[in-house]
Amino acid sequence: MQFIMNFKTKTTLLLILTNFFLIEVYSQIGFNRTDSITVLKINGDTLKNPWAGGFNFVQFSEIDLNLDGIKDLFVFDREGSKISTFINEGIANEVSYRYDPSYTQFFPKELNNWVLLRDYNCDGKMDIISSYYGFLRAYKNNSTTQLSFVLDVDFIQTIYNPDISTNTLNLSVSLSNIPAIDDIDGDGDLDILTFDLFTGSNVEYHKNLSMENYGTCDSLKFEVSNKCWGFFQENNGINLYDTCINNVSNPQKPTGGNKHSGSTLFTLDVDGNNSKDLVLSDGSSNNFTMLTNGDVSPNLNKSSMIVKDSLFPKNNNTTTATSIETLPAGFYLDVNNDNIKDLIAAPYCEFGCNNNNNVWYYNNSNATNNPDFNLQTNSFLQEGMIEVGEGAHPVFFDYNADGLMDIVVGNYGEYDSSLGLIYRAGLWLYKNIGTTTVPSYQLITKDYVGISTINLDIDSSRPTLGLHPAFKDLDGDNDPDMILGDYNGHIHYFTNTAGAGNTAVFTLTTPDYLNIDVGNNATPLLHDLDKDGLIDLIIGKEIGFFSYYKNTGTASTPNFNLMTDSLGKAVTMRVFDSKGNSSPIIIDSAGTTLLFSGSSNGSIYKFGNIDSNLTGTFSIDSIFHNIWEGINSIVFIGDANNDGSLDMLVGNQSGGVAFYKGNDIPPPPPPPIGIDEKVSFEELNIYPNPTKSAMVIDIPNNEIRGATIEVIDLLGKTLVQQKIIVQKTTINLDDYAKGVYLLKFSNQKESKVYKIIKE
Repeated sequence: MQFIMNFKTKTTLLLILTNFFLIEVYSQIGFNRTDSITVLKINGDTLKNPWAGGFNFVQFSEIDLNLDGIKDLFVFDREGSKISTFINEGIANEVSYRYDPSYTQFFPKELNNWVLLRDYNCDGKMDIISSYYGFLRAYKNNSTTQLSFVLDVDFIQTIYNPDISTNTLNLSVSLSNIPAIDDIDGDGDLDILTFDLFTGSNVEYHKNLSMENYGTCDSLKFEVSNKCWGFFQENNGINLYDTCINNVSNPQKPTGGNKHSGSTLFTLDVDGNNSKDLVLSDGSSNNFTMLTNGDVSPNLNKSSMIVKDSLFPKNNNTTTATSIETLPAGFYLDVNNDNIKDLIAAPYCEFGCNNNNNVWYYNNSNATNNPDFNLQTNSFLQEGMIEVGEGAHPVFFDYNADGLMDIVVGNYGEYDSSLGLIYRAGLWLYKNIGTTTVPSYQLITKDYVGISTINLDIDSSRPTLGLHPAFKDLDGDNDPDMILGDYNGHIHYFTNTAGAGNTAVFTLTTPDYLNIDVGNNATPLLHDLDKDGLIDLIIGKEIGFFSYYKNTGTASTPNFNLMTDSLGKAVTMRVFDSKGNSSPIIIDSAGTTLLFSGSSNGSIYKFGNIDSNLTGTFSIDSIFHNIWEGINSIVFIGDANNDGSLDMLVGNQSGGVAFYKGNDIPPPPPPPIGIDEKVSFEELNIYPNPTKSAMVIDIPNNEIRGATIEVIDLLGKTLVQQKIIVQKTTINLDDYAKGVYLLKFSNQKESKVYKIIKE
């Protein structure tokens, strides 16, 4: 039904909806991400970026994130397409990166597989070239006062057979490969090297014709200049001086041959002769091979590999050859602010690979075009963060009964190729060594309760994986016991024999407790859901629903009976997700029960309408605050600093944990739209309004420390939320439907809501 409203009616409706929204915000629980809480290693060293979120299979690029003229760090994790951003503090000759996730919002959401930042239009700004379903996509960096990207080329194209036709096709790169994107011929524009899709044995040289055609380097126009660049073949080893019989003057697409399972490429000049040497790896290797290019021609069009080094970057017996299980990838950038490019190596993998201590940093002590590499660490940046391998499942738990909330992090597992399961899972115990109001944590052990040595996988007579602990007193002796969920969908009961007020001592009482099996990925929660004074059992699971087991026993002898496999019909699996991986946490908010959950897609869900409705349907209140820390999120909520506000931990697939401090008391609500109210800050300039796409928010002379902007629909749902770091901020509304929205500006002193219109 369509209807027309006059201006007065529109204003009244907007006023009502705005007031409704303000009431909802004022009453709901809020959280602010913090990175200021100190965490120490076992040896007492302080972690530089403890809450940075972990790495699994990462890629590195330089970019100026905050537009201060210093190259910062962009990190892309292939597993889950997770972006991490680090600000370079710019200390000469030092590695000085500070984690700052506020810049992740400015990168395209659809990045996947591999991402390389390169300045392809020579404007001094790092653009994006990324994998896109086996093809290549380019985003132009159009930053002015704030980091910004715009889609420039949907599918990068190339002329595959220039001697036959000038027709272009999408340039293809196998999803198992990373190409080299560099100026191969020294003419100023970026070329591309990649293994061909047909044999997987020869490297195609896609020459950029931008300089030849236009005299500038600002285009991405390619043709295949050589089907066998470097005249070598990779086929279970490197064969130099390949005859390349298919690489005739009129190039044909070669057929046949043996493909390999994946390759990574990057280029650099190792001998200072101006030609690009090639470093590669493949899926059957755990190290790099460096091929020296003998081309010394003036126009660099006679590339031929003459020497191979299978121990790269070992040189002069002063460093170590890379040894990364499964397809190492190399990234060449200045890590320590000495204006010389260094080397970072990490696995290009999807799963089943080394997921901790797997990022190798080599300092270059000589020159960018004549490097001398020296290994500094095999856990670059990882050594400064909470990093438990793969899958972090954090909970607050006072293990030593001292009144301070400690943290226990279960994991899916750390890679260990010596084990049949490939992974070793454990519980990581972080003791709260702070005060009742200012928590800080120190790692005590990676194997709390010795779980990694207990055969909880009964059918296979081996330890289990995917550990998720829950703590509550189940036997009535006033000390907390433990229920442990695992990846098989089973739970295991551990009794605390320490007694009230003592450091917990857990003993396995019943593996495969009550023969409960929820399918896969059991994430238990112990909570009195029906408020009858007895602890019930709620279990999240792979399919995204929640199983509810009512305690029909007593406070000292629980008896859990399954009531439903789909509590409240609440689910965390979207229609296009293959899994849900629900993980429940239930809290009481001013007398109202709320259910929160992580998910396989990484969003945090909040469910309501629970009280007196356990057999009904819960409401989905929100995708909570648009918080996203990576796929397979696990959330836990508790008061860590005794300030009366609930704090939140968020674990993710990359093995990291984020900390969100509670913020239950929001700022006073702004005056409703349409009511004149004297404000103590200058009005915002918002233009264009209406808009078809982007909108600029000009904050003339207002305080921007701690300032945020939110775009909210008329049902009160926050669609966009971003920090303000400059006086002029651009927001993009391309992804949202036409209509009226609310824009809320807040700083440490004031907040105000404006009406905006998307045409």
